[in-house]
Amino acid sequence: MVFGSRTCPITESAAPQLKALHERYGNRIRFVMINIREAHPGELITQPRTSVDKMEHARELQRHHSLPFEVAVDDLDGTLHRAFSPKPNSAYLIDPNGTILFRAHWANDRRSLEPALIAAAEGRMPKRGRSRAMVRPLMKAVGHLPAVVHDAGPKAGRDVWRAALPLAVLARLSRLFRSLPIDTRGWAAAALLGLLSVVVVLASVTAVT
Repeated sequence: MVFGSRTCPITESAAPQLKALHERYGNRIRFVMINIREAHPGELITQPRTSVDKMEHARELQRHHSLPFEVAVDDLDGTLHRAFSPKPNSAYLIDPNGTILFRAHWANDRRSLEPALIAAAEGRMPKRGRSRAMVRPLMKAVGHLPAVVHDAGPKAGRDVWRAALPLAVLARLSRLFRSLPIDTRGWAAAALLGLLSVVVVLASVTAVT
């Protein structure tokens, strides 16, 4: 079970990997994505206000990613999502009795998810019950953020700049690396930002001396 939304850059990053995992293990493990509140709503993709809106968002989420598995809908208050985790794109491996066998903070963390899926498909308990990986999954999502906020509308972009300035800066820099695979652009942006910081420090030291 995965939580996600149309305006979540981590959902954007996770979708191709989830489809690949579903192709391998979907005949033995049921995949479901739960459509939750929009991560970065704007004028074009707004926050749903009614159950009908919520259903339409779920259909758009499935269509946008061409997901071959179910997309279910949480209620408007996000009751199910809040009961599990505040993370916008967490993933859970749950057995038929409702026991959580494995959880990951981010659904694009394939390095951690796939071994757990293999174990479950073979009837074994995963060696690890949780993945707390943070930096790698977030950096994979950075390159997806510009397109996500563009689709959502200008308000989404302004909100990201106000609420998550470092992420917004990395996303802006990632646009310089369109020739790279999209999941690697965040790392390139971080390297460039680090280099620029060094240049600024050296320039400051030179000016002082």
